[in-house]
Amino acid sequence: MTTKYFLMILLGVTLLSCTRDENQIQPRTETVESIYTLPVVVHIVHTGESIGTGFNVSNDRIFNQIESLNNDFRKKEGTLGYNTHVLGADAKIEFKLATIDPDGNPTNGIRRVNFNDITIDVENDWFFDDLPYYGYWNKQEYINIWVFPLNNALGQSSVPYINIPGLDNANPDGSTGVLVSTNHFGGTDTINNLNRGRTLTHEMGHFLGLEHLWGKVENANCMEFDDYCDDTPQVSRRTGNCDEELNISCNEEIILTQNYMDYTSDVCMNMFTKDQVARMRYVLKNSTVRQSLITSTAIDRN
Repeated sequence: MTTKYFLMILLGVTLLSCTRDENQIQPRTETVESIYTLPVVVHIVHTGESIGTGFNVSNDRIFNQIESLNNDFRKKEGTLGYNTHVLGADAKIEFKLATIDPDGNPTNGIRRVNFNDITIDVENDWFFDDLPYYGYWNKQEYINIWVFPLNNALGQSSVPYINIPGLDNANPDGSTGVLVSTNHFGGTDTINNLNRGRTLTHEMGHFLGLEHLWGKVENANCMEFDDYCDDTPQVSRRTGNCDEELNISCNEEIILTQNYMDYTSDVCMNMFTKDQVARMRYVLKNSTVRQSLITSTAIDRN
C-alpha cells in the first residue's frame, strides 16, 4: 500500500519531493480529547455490473469498510484495530458517509458510475487528476473516496498542503481524496494478505499527512530516514511480514510491523502511534484543504 502506484491506464507518476525549512512548524504531541467526525462520499466505479456483483460492490461492503476504518482510527477494543502497545493511540477521528449531497438533498453517501460512460477530455500527467471525471464533491466539505477497478494496484492518496516537514511541497490545487482498488476495498475474497480493508486505513493516514515509516525514500541510508514522528523507530525499508524478530530497525529497535503505515499484511496491522495521531490531528486542524471537514454540514452531527 502506498501513495503512488502504476495504474492499469497509467504509464507513470512523479513522486513529490520534500525539503526541510527552519521556519516550518513541527507538530507536537497534544492531549487528545475532542472527536472529529469527517464526512465521506464513496464513488463506486464499475463496468456495468448490477449492484453487489463484480466491481459494483454492495452497500453492505461499503458500510463494513467504513466501520473497519473507524475501528482502526479509534483503536476499538474487540476488533482488528485494537492494540495494547505502549505507543498505540486512539486518534479520535471518525468517518461517516455523507447524509447531505452538494445540492442540499438527502444522500446515503454512495455514488455509482459506469466506467464506460465516462469520457476524459484532457489528458493529465497524473492519473489521480482524472478521478474527478468519475465524481467529485467539494473537497472542503467531503472526503472523496474512489473505488476503482485497478489492475495489480492497491491505492493512492492526495497529501495535504501545510507548512510542516514533509508536506511543504504538496499541491493545494490538485484533486483531493483517496483511491482504493475494488479488490482491496473492505473485506474481500482476494487471495492475498491484503483483504481486510486496511488499504483504506493506510491511504487515509497519507490523506491526513502521514508518511511511510521509512519516509519518502526507501532503501536509503538510515541517516536519511524521516517520517517526522519521533516515536517510530528508524527504518530504511518496508517490511513484508508480521514476524517482529525478523524486522530490526536502523538503531536495532524492533520495527513497528503492526503500524498502518508499513506494508505488512492486513491481519497484522492495528496501530497508529501517539506522534502519528498528533501529526494527523494537527494537519486536520490547520491545513486549508482539511480543516473545514471538521465542521462540514454534509453529515448529521446530532
